[in-house]
Amino acid sequence: MMRGRITASVAGSYKVKCDDSQIITCKARGLFRLKKISPCVGDYVTLTLENADYVIDEIAERRNHLVRPPLANLDCGVIVVSSCEPRPNTLVIDRLTVILENQAIEPVFVFTKLDKKAADLAAVYENAGFTCFDNTQIAQVREYLAGKTSALIGNSGVGKTTLLNTLIPGLEAATGEISRKLGRGRHTTRTVELHELGGGGFTADTPGFSTVVTEAYGEIAPEDIALYFREFAPLIGKCKFGGCTHLGEDGCAFESEGSRYESYRAIYAEAKLAVTQY
Repeated sequence: MMRGRITASVAGSYKVKCDDSQIITCKARGLFRLKKISPCVGDYVTLTLENADYVIDEIAERRNHLVRPPLANLDCGVIVVSSCEPRPNTLVIDRLTVILENQAIEPVFVFTKLDKKAADLAAVYENAGFTCFDNTQIAQVREYLAGKTSALIGNSGVGKTTLLNTLIPGLEAATGEISRKLGRGRHTTRTVELHELGGGGFTADTPGFSTVVTEAYGEIAPEDIALYFREFAPLIGKCKFGGCTHLGEDGCAFESEGSRYESYRAIYAEAKLAVTQY
């Protein structure tokens, strides 16, 4: 019996780094498919020997789980934001922070392609209570991520893979150029893999997409959305009437509060719609 952690998954095969630092490539038992459970990168697993080959026999309880990208047991999600090409969409960014906070994954920001817009946008999220870096602060980013399990998340073309290569010299992961015609990046990252950081911990590059998906996302109650806007915390319970939705009611303490308020309204509407679909 061996214990370890899945660091890569490709076409039904899993790379597991065992507690003794041995790397084993193996399959998962068929019973997981019957239970509709898929091992994923970041899972802590138990391996047993079967016909001279190791198989994944057990998956430890997950602290959190993203369906897309398929990752488990993250400490933080590094939201990589470009100030220009591709242009940042604050609703997309705020949706990411809500989903990560709901899963108890700490959102942290790295801004790339720096200009005044990037500085202004970073100030919004710093004022909201998030840790923010820019891509000139590599030493600080390394220090922050040391000992943690993280994932670089964001649209294609924002510079995730370039950031990963800078964090881990010699990794030489493939980087893609921006498609000028489409105004977005080509999807160069096809798989999810945890890479070891020099100061300890792991980080993953992920395929580019505008949001992440969790099993629970459709189940976030609309009335709980405000809890995931951390700058609203001092206002919780201060509305004039109970059951306030913070959408402009009389006596609402949240009305027009902060530069992310419009994102709150949009995400609340999404959660309300999701409730009717589940």
